[in-house]
Amino acid sequence: MKRFAFLILFVVATGTWLSAQPTVFTGGVVNADSLVPAGLPNANVAQGSIFSIFGTNLGPSQSPGLSFPLKTTLGGVTVQVTSGGTSVDAIPLFVGPGQINALLPSKTPTGSATLIVTTSAGTSAPATFQVVDHSFGINSVNQSGAGPGIVDNSNYNLITQNSAAEAGDVVIIWGTGLGAVTGNEADGPLPGNLPNIPVKVYVGSIEAKITYQGRSGCCAGVDQIAVVVPSGVTGCHVPVAVEIDGAEHIVSNWVTTSIAEAGGQRVCSDATGPSSGSLLTFLEKGGSFGFVGLSRRTSTSPALPPPFGTGSPTTTTTDSGSADFVKYTPEQFSIAENIFQSYTIGACIVLEFNGQSAIFTDPTTPVGLDAGKLINVGGPNGAKQLLPDPTTKGSYSATLGGGSGPNVLPLYLDQGTYAIDNGAGGADVGSFKFDLTVPPPLTWTNMNSVGPVIRANGQLVTWTGGDPNGIITISGDSIVINTDSTGNSVGVGAFFTCHAPVSAGQFTIPAPVLLSLPPSSVISPVAGVSIDAGSLSVGTSSLPVTFTATGIDYGFSGTSVTTAKTLAYQ
Repeated sequence: MKRFAFLILFVVATGTWLSAQPTVFTGGVVNADSLVPAGLPNANVAQGSIFSIFGTNLGPSQSPGLSFPLKTTLGGVTVQVTSGGTSVDAIPLFVGPGQINALLPSKTPTGSATLIVTTSAGTSAPATFQVVDHSFGINSVNQSGAGPGIVDNSNYNLITQNSAAEAGDVVIIWGTGLGAVTGNEADGPLPGNLPNIPVKVYVGSIEAKITYQGRSGCCAGVDQIAVVVPSGVTGCHVPVAVEIDGAEHIVSNWVTTSIAEAGGQRVCSDATGPSSGSLLTFLEKGGSFGFVGLSRRTSTSPALPPPFGTGSPTTTTTDSGSADFVKYTPEQFSIAENIFQSYTIGACIVLEFNGQSAIFTDPTTPVGLDAGKLINVGGPNGAKQLLPDPTTKGSYSATLGGGSGPNVLPLYLDQGTYAIDNGAGGADVGSFKFDLTVPPPLTWTNMNSVGPVIRANGQLVTWTGGDPNGIITISGDSIVINTDSTGNSVGVGAFFTCHAPVSAGQFTIPAPVLLSLPPSSVISPVAGVSIDAGSLSVGTSSLPVTFTATGIDYGFSGTSVTTAKTLAYQ
């Protein structure tokens, strides 16, 4: 029982603590393990959980050490929470200039709450947040709330790609937010099962059997959920989520873990990724990787009246290409979110984001590699080029056809074969040449009847066509737009991706996936018109094609054809 990562979520630089009044950011109070942005369904802080406060001038440059009994003052910093007319002192566990981690006492009343931070320089303005009974956050290795989770085997060793779980193993998920406990949390850990909390754990798409759910014996406020790994699911990035199946069905952040085939060497593998042997090499030595992708996306937007539109829904088709060439150290490779874009067939994953576009940034940043002046694409409709991004070494992209506005290009990516090469290569990556095949498009047969999506009910998606040997990708996102203390619009949201065989013909997006999304806001771009801030897309992807070149250890590529629509999640 040795998980103390919650005390050091971020490295704090040494320096002088400026004597300035502390400030807590708007939306700056979140679960310390999930870090889910305020405004999302799973962003509230549970009684008895560890939470983070983000802001400026919050504490000293170095946090003092801890010992039991814990105090309500640490490094000259106190945190007072008022909820339901009752004020309680949170227990600081870590204090730094930009972040405080603290334990919210189990006795804190639920409901709308305010928080103030006091230092020797003054007291912050009140920050608002919600205190709830339960809201679990899973800790992750990279401390972002996404990517490989802190999931241990029964010996309390972290599960990794080369030390993977197998079906039938008992594994331990670490996090915070199961709910309140009885006893004095400041005096020491309060281990014990909490069987009356209606917890469900999903590994891949399968509900796992729970053998323990409660406080750990290592630390105050830290929870453990032990489950039996179900059979029928393997992979290097198997999704894991925890649902508190109460009145509101609160679903945790989603992380991944590694599950190997039973009876092997406990090294994971994916049908769409490198071999187990290659993974072992990358984990030991790091690696250089290349990816090239071609995609066609057709999206339908709501009608806008003249002069902003035609009064009818607008359909736009865009053909595009992208390529990335990067190098990871062994440490980066082991904690990166999903380098090879592998996935578990029949399962989904959810990621949260800040801002008003569904973009998630992996905190693990590799070194870019020069693969040449351009990437050539040649096909039935002629030759195109992917051009280098002037700000990001190793990244290439281009709009190949279609688009919107007055400069719409002829469509380019019809079904067929396309030759890819990088000429003579670049300073880091040598020349390569290979073919990609754009699959036949599929027909999303129930597209017109889908929407609004009732999140608690799940959502059936049906289709015909596509590559019969390919993979169906179903993705969606929902954004909620709030107003901050300065009157500016602030958007937060979540997006999901599910995969299934094209041959299945249908897939139901599970309710726990959709409940991780917020109800969609309504945007009014022009008078009298409302647009839902949500979308759903269904597409077919070819199986990855690998390629080789000097300077990269593994090259892979793929194509996709996708149809999308704007809709609301309710």
